Amino acid sequence: MPRTKLEKVFSYHLASVAQNSDAAARSVADWWEGFEFVTGPVMVFWKLDGVGTFEVWAVSEAEGKGVIGHALAHMGVNSELGEWRSAHVTNRRFGKSVTVRASKVSTRSGSSGPAHTVYLDVPPTVSA
Repeated sequence: MPRTKLEKVFSYHLASVAQNSDAAARSVADWWEGFEFVTGPVMVFWKLDGVGTFEVWAVSEAEGKGVIGHALAHMGVNSELGEWRSAHVTNRRFGKSVTVRASKVSTRSGSSGPAHTVYLDVPPTVSA
């Protein structure tokens, strides 16, 4: 079965280890290891002044909240403090439902400190 090339990108700042980008990248990689979710037609947003805005495409609002909540827990932020919003997209070009997992993590310097990017892609199919 051919592998579908679908990659999602999810970025956030992790201030608790911002001084050491290698430690930050390891922390992010460890946190996301084994994490999977299903993408889809629901855009879920979370926003809190001083923390930022998160956005993810998921199969349901609950799934999207789970992904964002996972990142916020890593940052030590209570997700109940922010504002949640969601929107359902009906255009067939958007919102493909597929299971993705973290495949790699990168760190880059930014104006707010290091930004840690989690690349999510389709896991290889295991043949029986």
